[in-house]
Amino acid sequence: MRSAGTDTVGGLVFATTTPERPCPAAAPEIAYRIGQGRIPAFDISAVCSGFLYAMASAGALITAGITDSVLVVAAEAYSRVVDPTDRSTAVLFGDGAGAVMLRAGPADEPGALLAYDLGSDGEGAELIRIPGPREQPSGERWFAMAGRKV
Repeated sequence: MRSAGTDTVGGLVFATTTPERPCPAAAPEIAYRIGQGRIPAFDISAVCSGFLYAMASAGALITAGITDSVLVVAAEAYSRVVDPTDRSTAVLFGDGAGAVMLRAGPADEPGALLAYDLGSDGEGAELIRIPGPREQPSGERWFAMAGRKV
């Protein structure tokens, strides 16, 4: 926010697949911790494309006139879910975070969002997965990936 030259933001979208806990959402807590009170704030879980979906959602909030600025935060802590002994995944996935401030402005301004081409394909859902709570009693708890097929 300091880099964006502001101390307020109208909304917050948080993209993560590895939140501290599944409920409540982390975005309202982030907004509170950065002194932004009760702004619209929500989480998005879209794995590798989470940041892009968060950007599209933030842009839509601004375009719809819901707010004039949105802080997009993306963070992953894959060290919590990747088996450190699995060389097929541990060397590829790590922890990281980033943020960007979006604000209303002219369409021809440098840095303006132009367009998105979003899509999804759930056909290969079994190729990359982190077991859910119902699956974990079987002993599975680590991120798994069918690398060659992915």
